[in-house]
Amino acid sequence: MGALALFAGSIAFSVLGMLLLQLVPSSLSYFGPYLGALISAPTWTYMSMLPVLAILMYGPELGWKRMSFFVVWGCVSGGASELIGTTGLLAIGDLVLPFGQYEYTSWLGPKFADHVPYFIPASWFAMSIVSFDLARRLSDTRWVYLLVAATFMTLWDVSLDPAMNGAGAQYAVGSVTFWSYPQGGFYYGMPISNWIGWLAVSYVIMLGYEYLGGSLDTYHPWAPAVYLLNCLFPLLILVMQGMTVAVFWGAVATAIPFLALWRTPGASFRFFPANA
Repeated sequence: MGALALFAGSIAFSVLGMLLLQLVPSSLSYFGPYLGALISAPTWTYMSMLPVLAILMYGPELGWKRMSFFVVWGCVSGGASELIGTTGLLAIGDLVLPFGQYEYTSWLGPKFADHVPYFIPASWFAMSIVSFDLARRLSDTRWVYLLVAATFMTLWDVSLDPAMNGAGAQYAVGSVTFWSYPQGGFYYGMPISNWIGWLAVSYVIMLGYEYLGGSLDTYHPWAPAVYLLNCLFPLLILVMQGMTVAVFWGAVATAIPFLALWRTPGASFRFFPANA
């Protein structure tokens, strides 16, 4: 429970800090010299606690040998796809696979090969196993829940990408943008190839979980809450930046998994354990 509280607390700290700067602009004169650290610290806490939380959620039930495979598979698959994408190693004409041409800024800290922040591969693992958990509740048909799990993973990016790429809030430290697409795109600078790439990479990760990791035979009661918190964080950023279109579509994307859970007979929809 402590890990979940720290995870949620890092989100709350970030959101409240941004809200303070918007409502009381004069506070920038006081916080300005420390603003870089005040942005990086909760962001790095959030991104480090996400995989830790996922391991604590599923490790005891899966067993640590299987859990280790899930961690390695999710991190390596997601990290490799990011490294391929940011280096432009694979391309068809002007299309860089699998996400389109993009690059990370310095806000997420040190990077693998100077391209992919260390936190990113672990985020692929954590959010993919939570998405897999939710999808397994909806169907017993393998191809259905694998595709649904990959879709749930991709729906997260509907709000995440414009918040991290398109908001670009201007503070004393400059533009707080975590990645960018040099060639631009239709959705706040993001090309459609990004979502196609997310769906494809997520599906590969789910295939590994299913066929190599022995699937996920346990549902954790915190999974809906963790998924929702991950989606609410960028959504709140979009609200504060006044990005109305992104807020609408992000809210729709966030609601889809929960509507599916609500409408599926027998699907577990409790946000927290009864004794939490």
